[in-house]
Amino acid sequence: MADDCPTCRAVEALLVGSRRVPKPVARKIARSKVTRRADKALRRTKTIRRASEYQKKLSKHLKKEREKATKKNGDFKKGHSMKTVMARAHKCVKKEMR
Repeated sequence: MADDCPTCRAVEALLVGSRRVPKPVARKIARSKVTRRADKALRRTKTIRRASEYQKKLSKHLKKEREKATKKNGDFKKGHSMKTVMARAHKCVKKEMR
């Protein structure tokens, strides 16, 4: 893991690029426990993804279309499927966003 660590490679490149630290010393510093721990912490954090305007509207229309296409017991009515529900919901959202 230490050799493939992108953080270690970046630190080593910066140290070598400064031309003040010899390559073997830069490698030792870059592959240290501190750098590896920092890399692990970075990998653990997840990026926060926000729902787009389209996704929000699609979820709203999916609920409406699903209601129209299902019976009281939850089965699809004749001629309806999730494919038709999705197609209609996408169509509604595209129309709304124009």
